[in-house]
Amino acid sequence: MVYDCIIIGGGPAGLNAALVLGRAKLNVLLVDNENPRNKVTGHSHGFITNDHLSPKEIREKGFKDLLRYPNISKVTDRVMEIIPDENFLVITEKNQYEANRILIASGMNEKIPDVDGLMKLYGKRFFNCPFCDGWEMKDKKLAIIVENEDVILHFVMMISHWSDSIHLFTNGLILDDSIKYKLDRNNIPYNEQPILKVDSTNEMIKICLSNNEEVIVDGGFVAPVLKPNLQFANQLNIDINERGRIQVDDFGKTSHPKVYAAGDNISNFGEQLVFSASSGSKVATGIVKEIALDKFV
Repeated sequence: MVYDCIIIGGGPAGLNAALVLGRAKLNVLLVDNENPRNKVTGHSHGFITNDHLSPKEIREKGFKDLLRYPNISKVTDRVMEIIPDENFLVITEKNQYEANRILIASGMNEKIPDVDGLMKLYGKRFFNCPFCDGWEMKDKKLAIIVENEDVILHFVMMISHWSDSIHLFTNGLILDDSIKYKLDRNNIPYNEQPILKVDSTNEMIKICLSNNEEVIVDGGFVAPVLKPNLQFANQLNIDINERGRIQVDDFGKTSHPKVYAAGDNISNFGEQLVFSASSGSKVATGIVKEIALDKFV
């Protein structure tokens, strides 16, 4: 069977795209490895009708919605390679499939600062998105851990909206004087020393620095390094923009004429579930329009 579209990734973007494409009478295959980036998160927020549900619950609701449509199939598998030809050959760990079009909704790989003790708190007391978890951390004493000078001021500015008690840690990065000036002007303390560990006992969290200083906080936010999850797409030769995301037009078409992308891997502002779901819907409508135009003579 040659599918009209194979979607790679079963997060909100992939799920919503599958729903829209399926309802447009297209034969769709959704391939998902069930290893989402937000699996460490206990609750998701800011997504109307889904507020405070876990990412897993939202995904399960989405998969349930797709069951109504016999032309939408879903497999749990990992895409290893996509070979472009007259159609696309999608090779997975368990099988191989063929499709006329490919929609990449595989999200991002993230790397948080390599600090002892931080990972076990990530998604529980430390987060990366204030719009997702800022309400739960509002007015608390927060640590902000950022190792990339380019995003420090923006990240600190945004977190400061939710709490007046924030403390910046750069984990060894020496700040430019212009950044120090801005932080001092806004009365935001900062430490440039390497972080030895983040120590948590009961309700108390200690940021332990290389100069033996310890700073007690309630939790905080970190700025991870994000890169598109594209290890399977080498043969597609799709363009990447200056932000490291997939370059697309207004309806998600990449530099390859029959490859599209949706969700976090094309996002230019914030990685949120509601943005991804909207992106998947928009890209899917573009695909349907394109198919209809091809048939209309």
